[in-house]
Amino acid sequence: MASLSAGVHYDTSKALDFANLPRTYASALHLLSLLPTNRDVTALFEMPKPKDEGDAPFDFNSLAIPEVVAWMARAGYKDIPKDLAPLKCIHIAGTKGKGSVSAFATAILVEAAKTGDSAVGRVGTYLSPHVVSVRERIWLDGQPISKDLFTKYVFELWVRLSEAAAVADPKDTDPHGVHTKPFYFRFLTLLAFHVFLNEGVRSAVIECGIGGEYDATNILPASSVTAAVVTRLGIDHVAMLGRTLKEIAWHKSGVFKEGVAGFTLQQIASESELYGKDAPPGESKQDRLEALEVLRSRASEKKALSLFEIPPEVVARWSGVADAALPGTFQKYNMALAAAATRHHIRVVSGQAAAENTAFFDLSSISEKVTVALAKASLRGRCESVVDNQSTKGSLVKYLVDGAHTADSLGEAARYFVAQQDTAVTSPCRILLFSVRDRNPGDLVRALLAGIGASKTERDFFDHAMFVFPPEAVAERESVLFAMSKVSPTTTSHICDSVSAAVCQIRELAGNPPATPGESCQVLATGSFVLVREILQELDADFEE
Repeated sequence: MASLSAGVHYDTSKALDFANLPRTYASALHLLSLLPTNRDVTALFEMPKPKDEGDAPFDFNSLAIPEVVAWMARAGYKDIPKDLAPLKCIHIAGTKGKGSVSAFATAILVEAAKTGDSAVGRVGTYLSPHVVSVRERIWLDGQPISKDLFTKYVFELWVRLSEAAAVADPKDTDPHGVHTKPFYFRFLTLLAFHVFLNEGVRSAVIECGIGGEYDATNILPASSVTAAVVTRLGIDHVAMLGRTLKEIAWHKSGVFKEGVAGFTLQQIASESELYGKDAPPGESKQDRLEALEVLRSRASEKKALSLFEIPPEVVARWSGVADAALPGTFQKYNMALAAAATRHHIRVVSGQAAAENTAFFDLSSISEKVTVALAKASLRGRCESVVDNQSTKGSLVKYLVDGAHTADSLGEAARYFVAQQDTAVTSPCRILLFSVRDRNPGDLVRALLAGIGASKTERDFFDHAMFVFPPEAVAERESVLFAMSKVSPTTTSHICDSVSAAVCQIRELAGNPPATPGESCQVLATGSFVLVREILQELDADFEE
């Protein structure tokens, strides 16, 4: 059984001597490296689609949930409602902020469990993508799973799937091979549920990968979900989800379930609009209102308990949380959404009646322990500051790395970068390090620069821009160079084949005369989590694997 019966290629050329593979963390990582990647799967949606019985293109999405259910059965979970009954989950979908909402919700639940709310129990979290370690995807009580436990459960799940494959096909001479396993994201989804059930998790925060309706995490039965959350929407993953907010809203709202409360933010101005700029294409006020109507319609269609819509004016009146580890203007909205969903979750697991009106969202009465939890929540690669300790002696290179990859989120990252500029530094060299995948890089560069231009004068544009694209990405290279030349003509642009080459060039710039004591380079590295991962690896910033 392949992960997508009509497309994903499994490389079986490399023999796997599973019987003699040492049960180590390195070996567990090796097994994962053999699985088809998420990119292998998303690429299927970008190719001309094969036809099914009629003239309509074959819908790869339609395979998703049945296949994940089948993989769960092979892993030993044949009756999902019964097997997942011990878990009570907050299920989170959305385009922007779902990782932050997941982190905030986790922090609130962990704090609640610590301060005597026994109904919450042990807390598990499933996130994606990871930045420096795959263990970031599976948390226990607010911390990434340990290497030992991760190793134990990877091998345990691999064996279960292999044994089931041997039973399903006795003629298969290599049931332990990679061809009898799901692709990377699905394997990790199975692994997360397997870990949570075996580690006694009671409350879980589950973040969707892509979409919602057909996401692997959406095997969750209504009986195991206390709250279904849809964060802010944006244009992303268009090949899989559609090119309009309405289409994307349809997919994201797939997490709504019968008898389960849904949560979302009411129509909110984009980050761009708050700074006097036009909304990104396809994300106008009218587009957002239409998407909200889709969420409402889907909640009704799926017989959700209710769709709680947090009004933006309620969040605007709230003072927020000072000195939060996850900074940024819009985090206040993510905090509000997490606080509302977790409050409801705690009521459900404690056997209390659900709230019925908007007074439920009175954030002015938020408790001190929730505020403390929100301040502590953190994620790698979100406005993370890193100093390059390998830069030339006497120079200082400071990086702000952020995985922003949509127009609005890039503008927000840029504004945060400007706000964090070290005014005590004499004539700092400001550098943009940028790379994207599967998106129009020129449009995203314009959005990023618009974010800076909206808050500062032209002198605050970058002195240098390092664009990382492979040599064959000719169109992408031309797109970013053209965009930068038009919007910030004083910026010196560089094309780099790799992140390593870009970092070396930045170090050279930092060490060149006429550098003086106190001068530095301040770098904004953004555009994708792939870039963030490679930057942190290059800088050796607590990088693990």
